[in-house]
Amino acid sequence: MIGAIVLAAGTSKRFGGDKRKAKINEEFSVLSKTIANVANLVNSVLVVLRVDDQSFKKELQTQVHSPNVYYFLAPDSALGMGHSLSNAMTAQDHLTAAMIVLGDMPFVNRESLKLLISTYTAHADSAPIVLPTLQGKFGHPVIFDRTYFEEMSQLKGDRGAKPIIDAHKDKIVTIELEDLGIIRDIDTPTDL
Repeated sequence: MIGAIVLAAGTSKRFGGDKRKAKINEEFSVLSKTIANVANLVNSVLVVLRVDDQSFKKELQTQVHSPNVYYFLAPDSALGMGHSLSNAMTAQDHLTAAMIVLGDMPFVNRESLKLLISTYTAHADSAPIVLPTLQGKFGHPVIFDRTYFEEMSQLKGDRGAKPIIDAHKDKIVTIELEDLGIIRDIDTPTDL
């Protein structure tokens, strides 16, 4: 079973407001579009929110109608992305792999996500870390085999899972994608 963990517990400091709620079109906010992109492609989606996001969680539940989407209020979210991911990993041992999705990347093409999943499946016996690239530049999301879950549950700080990628370069499988969405995140309103 492959699951997605959508990291959405940041504070949007450069955006000047809560970028997760910013509308990208009539139907979707930044975060609801990111969730919708992966919801029907994986077995489960865990959306990681800030510990004080109870009302936002309820708002998202009315926007995203998928039975396999769950929400988690990360108790250590204020300490950085590594802490949020670590908090989320404590309940993911039912998965064979986890696709780590950044909540501010709603423009990743669904076909790219399918290719990432099929690349993981083709290399699953070697416990890979699957990284998308665009013209040689690493992007997101990244799929981690369950072999790395224990290490992920120990992450700290604001570097996310980069220390695990750096420690296991021999396990990286890259897939070159023609998708600007894998490197396009939203930091300011002009990025919309």
